[in-house]
Parts: sequence; structure tokens; C-alpha cells
Amino acid sequence: MHLLIMFRSFALAGSLSAAVCCIAPLAAEAKPAVMNETIQISEVQAAQQGWCDALLAISKAHTEGGIEKSKPLAGEVIDAAYGYQFGPVSFKPTWTKGDTTFRETRSGALSYFVGDDSAFADPGFAIGFPNSQRSPWVECTPEIVVIQSFGNTANAMGWVHFVAADGSKSMVDKTFGYVRDDDGSLRIILHHSSLPFSGF
Repeated sequence: MHLLIMFRSFALAGSLSAAVCCIAPLAAEAKPAVMNETIQISEVQAAQQGWCDALLAISKAHTEGGIEKSKPLAGEVIDAAYGYQFGPVSFKPTWTKGDTTFRETRSGALSYFVGDDSAFADPGFAIGFPNSQRSPWVECTPEIVVIQSFGNTANAMGWVHFVAADGSKSMVDKTFGYVRDDDGSLRIILHHSSLPFSGF
């Protein structure tokens, strides 16, 4: 009786093994859907160019309609490109100093781009070249040296070259940090900008 039970057990195990052997190849043919959230190099490059295009649009708007036209547009750009809706952004602009060096709030960023806020007293970088005429920016070209991508975050470091309508030129050191939001868009959560070191 015990031998019969053992035989049946072995027979059942053998049947299961045979079934598994038959099923296994089917699993190998499966084509799983893959969710890949890794930020691509092309997305970072597009985000950098998009930032430049937005800056030129703000500058043109200010030339055509002053602060009444440029400030609303700058607000739209900040809301679309930066991550202030999620919390503070690590934004260190070029033309800032003292207690208002860092612009972790949306209002601080908006003031930096177009001014018109007594709490910061900014001249408005996006308006144009920092001379008395404030010649508007007409060219903005990113030159990326390093891109690092870590899943849904990425960093980019390099220079941005600016040309104003009167021919004035400027080059700024730039570092951007991005995170992909729930809609799939890249948001700036870190933005460091400074003039190149001129030597001792």
C-alpha cells in the first residue's frame, strides 16, 4: 500500500514536471510591457533649447509691450519649466547678491527674469543686456558639456551664449537639474548660473 502511494506521488510529480517543461517555453516568448522613466539625452537637450527660446520670447515681449506684456509671459514660462509647484527650487541666478542671492520661490524667480518687484529690486535679466539701453536678447545658444541621467532625474552642465540686438555678447556658466513630473515633462529643480572666472 505504501509503495503504491509512493508510486502515485512520483507519478504525479513527474506529470507536473512534464507540464512545467511544456509551459516554460511559452513564458520565454512573452513580450512584457516595460515602463522606462529614464530621461533621455535628447530630452535634456530639448529642455535647454526650450529655456533659451523662452528667454528670447520674454525679451521680445518686453520690447514690444513693456512689463505689462513680459511679466505674464515670464510667469507662464516659470510655471511650465520650473518645479516651484512642488516646493522650493535651488535657483542661484547670475545677477543676484546678498540676502536675495538665492531664488527658491516663484516670486523670486519672476522678479529675476523681469524685475518689477520691490522685494528684490532686480533689473530683469530676460529684458536684455545689462547696459543703459537694455538691448533685448536675440540669440541664446546652450553649449552642454556634461549630461547625467539617473532614472527620472538628470543634470546638465555647460555654458549658455547670449547675443543682444546691439551685438553685445555674454557667456554664462550654467548647471540645470531636472525631474520628470507626473505628466512626463521635465521640470527644473536646480538652476545655478554664474559668470566665468576671469582669473586672479
